[in-house]
Amino acid sequence: MTMSTRQSDQVGPAGSGQNSMGADAETQSLKLLYGSYADVLFVLLPFAVVALFKVWDQGFESVLLGYDLSMAAGVLGGLAVVKFIMGMMIDTNMLKHKERILFLIAGTVFLIMVPGILFSVLIMLADPVPKWVMFVQPLLLVLGISAYSGAVGSTNAVHRQFQGDTNEDRDSMAGVHEPTSDS
Repeated sequence: MTMSTRQSDQVGPAGSGQNSMGADAETQSLKLLYGSYADVLFVLLPFAVVALFKVWDQGFESVLLGYDLSMAAGVLGGLAVVKFIMGMMIDTNMLKHKERILFLIAGTVFLIMVPGILFSVLIMLADPVPKWVMFVQPLLLVLGISAYSGAVGSTNAVHRQFQGDTNEDRDSMAGVHEPTSDS
């Protein structure tokens, strides 16, 4: 595909910008991804500083056997729950999907928040920390990051879908139709 073909695909008929909606949605999704991971990095920053001090002082194994990774997973799980709830509160149209959102909230609490907090407490209470904790904690952290990113992405996708539906409804009531390739 040449450069002129790409430009004409994005511009649409008579420079109206009608076909650039897909590119706009892709750009918005990319910005959403960057924003989501910026949030994750901001949350993980204090844990990373503590981990650096532990690695410097006691070695890498102390990070994996400490409670910090589980606590970070619990925090990210909590943020995911908040994002799901905020998504429902921002747009009342999302209440159509309340069963799905409640299932995701329950799954996040059950699979990430409770195990993260429970592991943190158990590690603090254990005199010799079991070695298998070194494998479970990074898994919890990855699940926490995935849950938060998924919460941000899914609530924004549903919100965008409803905005598209309401725009289509408004356009159809006003008699505005998008040009087809036949016309």
